[in-house]
Amino acid sequence: MIPKVSILVPVYNASNYIERCAHSLFQQTFEDIEYIFVNDSTPDDSIEKLQKTIEQYPCRKDNVKIINHETNKGASASRQTGIDNSTGNYILFVDNDDWINTDMIATMYKKAIEENADIVVCDYIVEKNNNSEYRMDYVSDNNRDYFRDMLENKLCVGYLWNKMIHRIFFELSDCRFNENLNIVDDFFALIRIYYYVKKCVKIDTAFYHYNKQNSYAQTASKTKIHYENVILFYELLEEFLKEKELYEKYINIVEFSKVSIKSELFIKTHSYQLRKQYAWLFREIEMKYISQLRFGEKLILFFSHYRMYFITRITQRLLVWKNRKNI
Repeated sequence: MIPKVSILVPVYNASNYIERCAHSLFQQTFEDIEYIFVNDSTPDDSIEKLQKTIEQYPCRKDNVKIINHETNKGASASRQTGIDNSTGNYILFVDNDDWINTDMIATMYKKAIEENADIVVCDYIVEKNNNSEYRMDYVSDNNRDYFRDMLENKLCVGYLWNKMIHRIFFELSDCRFNENLNIVDDFFALIRIYYYVKKCVKIDTAFYHYNKQNSYAQTASKTKIHYENVILFYELLEEFLKEKELYEKYINIVEFSKVSIKSELFIKTHSYQLRKQYAWLFREIEMKYISQLRFGEKLILFFSHYRMYFITRITQRLLVWKNRKNI
């Protein structure tokens, strides 16, 4: 019998979090759930802790699969492995350091069936330093705006984990994850999915708890792989838009996004050598959109171009400090 919902969880270096995550999944009030945990060759005891947690839920045990990667492949490949081994009509991704409310699946699945929806979106809570901050996602009333809203990634949030998505979209070749993208893999998949979606609905409740404390520590300092992933992401995005004959229609959104993400990378990069190496990244369009950036973003780009190391470093530290205070 095909399960109604599959929950997919990549597992890597999650020893401090996997038990809390798994408890929240197994305690769901909804019964017909398939659980797929993908062990991405984690070097710690995450899987041992997961297996002990599974034993505490005998009624769930038969619906749990643990798929093992022989080598570490990254988040994107792990998500695709989860999809390939799942059978549920709807799919929900959960990161291994996050957790969800016990009524999340029941409420979202009910909404999906009542509305005959392709995607059900909910709000989420950012958890950091014992503080909980409510964050809203957005769904337009007009389905013609879905794709544009996701591409802009302003009101519409480019995360997978607060969205229950019909599996039919993951069966499309366009919507498969790219194993070379592990930084923006959520956004990569969602842009393509939202191109095909006919009906997306929203529940104005925060069911998902995003562990910013752990995630921020992992991603605060941008490294060379972040730059390489961003470059590949835009190459693939432009290829997709041209294939769908949408490139000219959305070129301004894409170009501004490039400049904006470059400034973010520079702010969160601790290496002067990386800023020097990528100073001319997207330079041909930078001046066209720089006036739309915030003052600090303009400064970091300006000083990086002219290799003013100490001023750039001071500016970067001030902006990082400001961002941390605002999180």
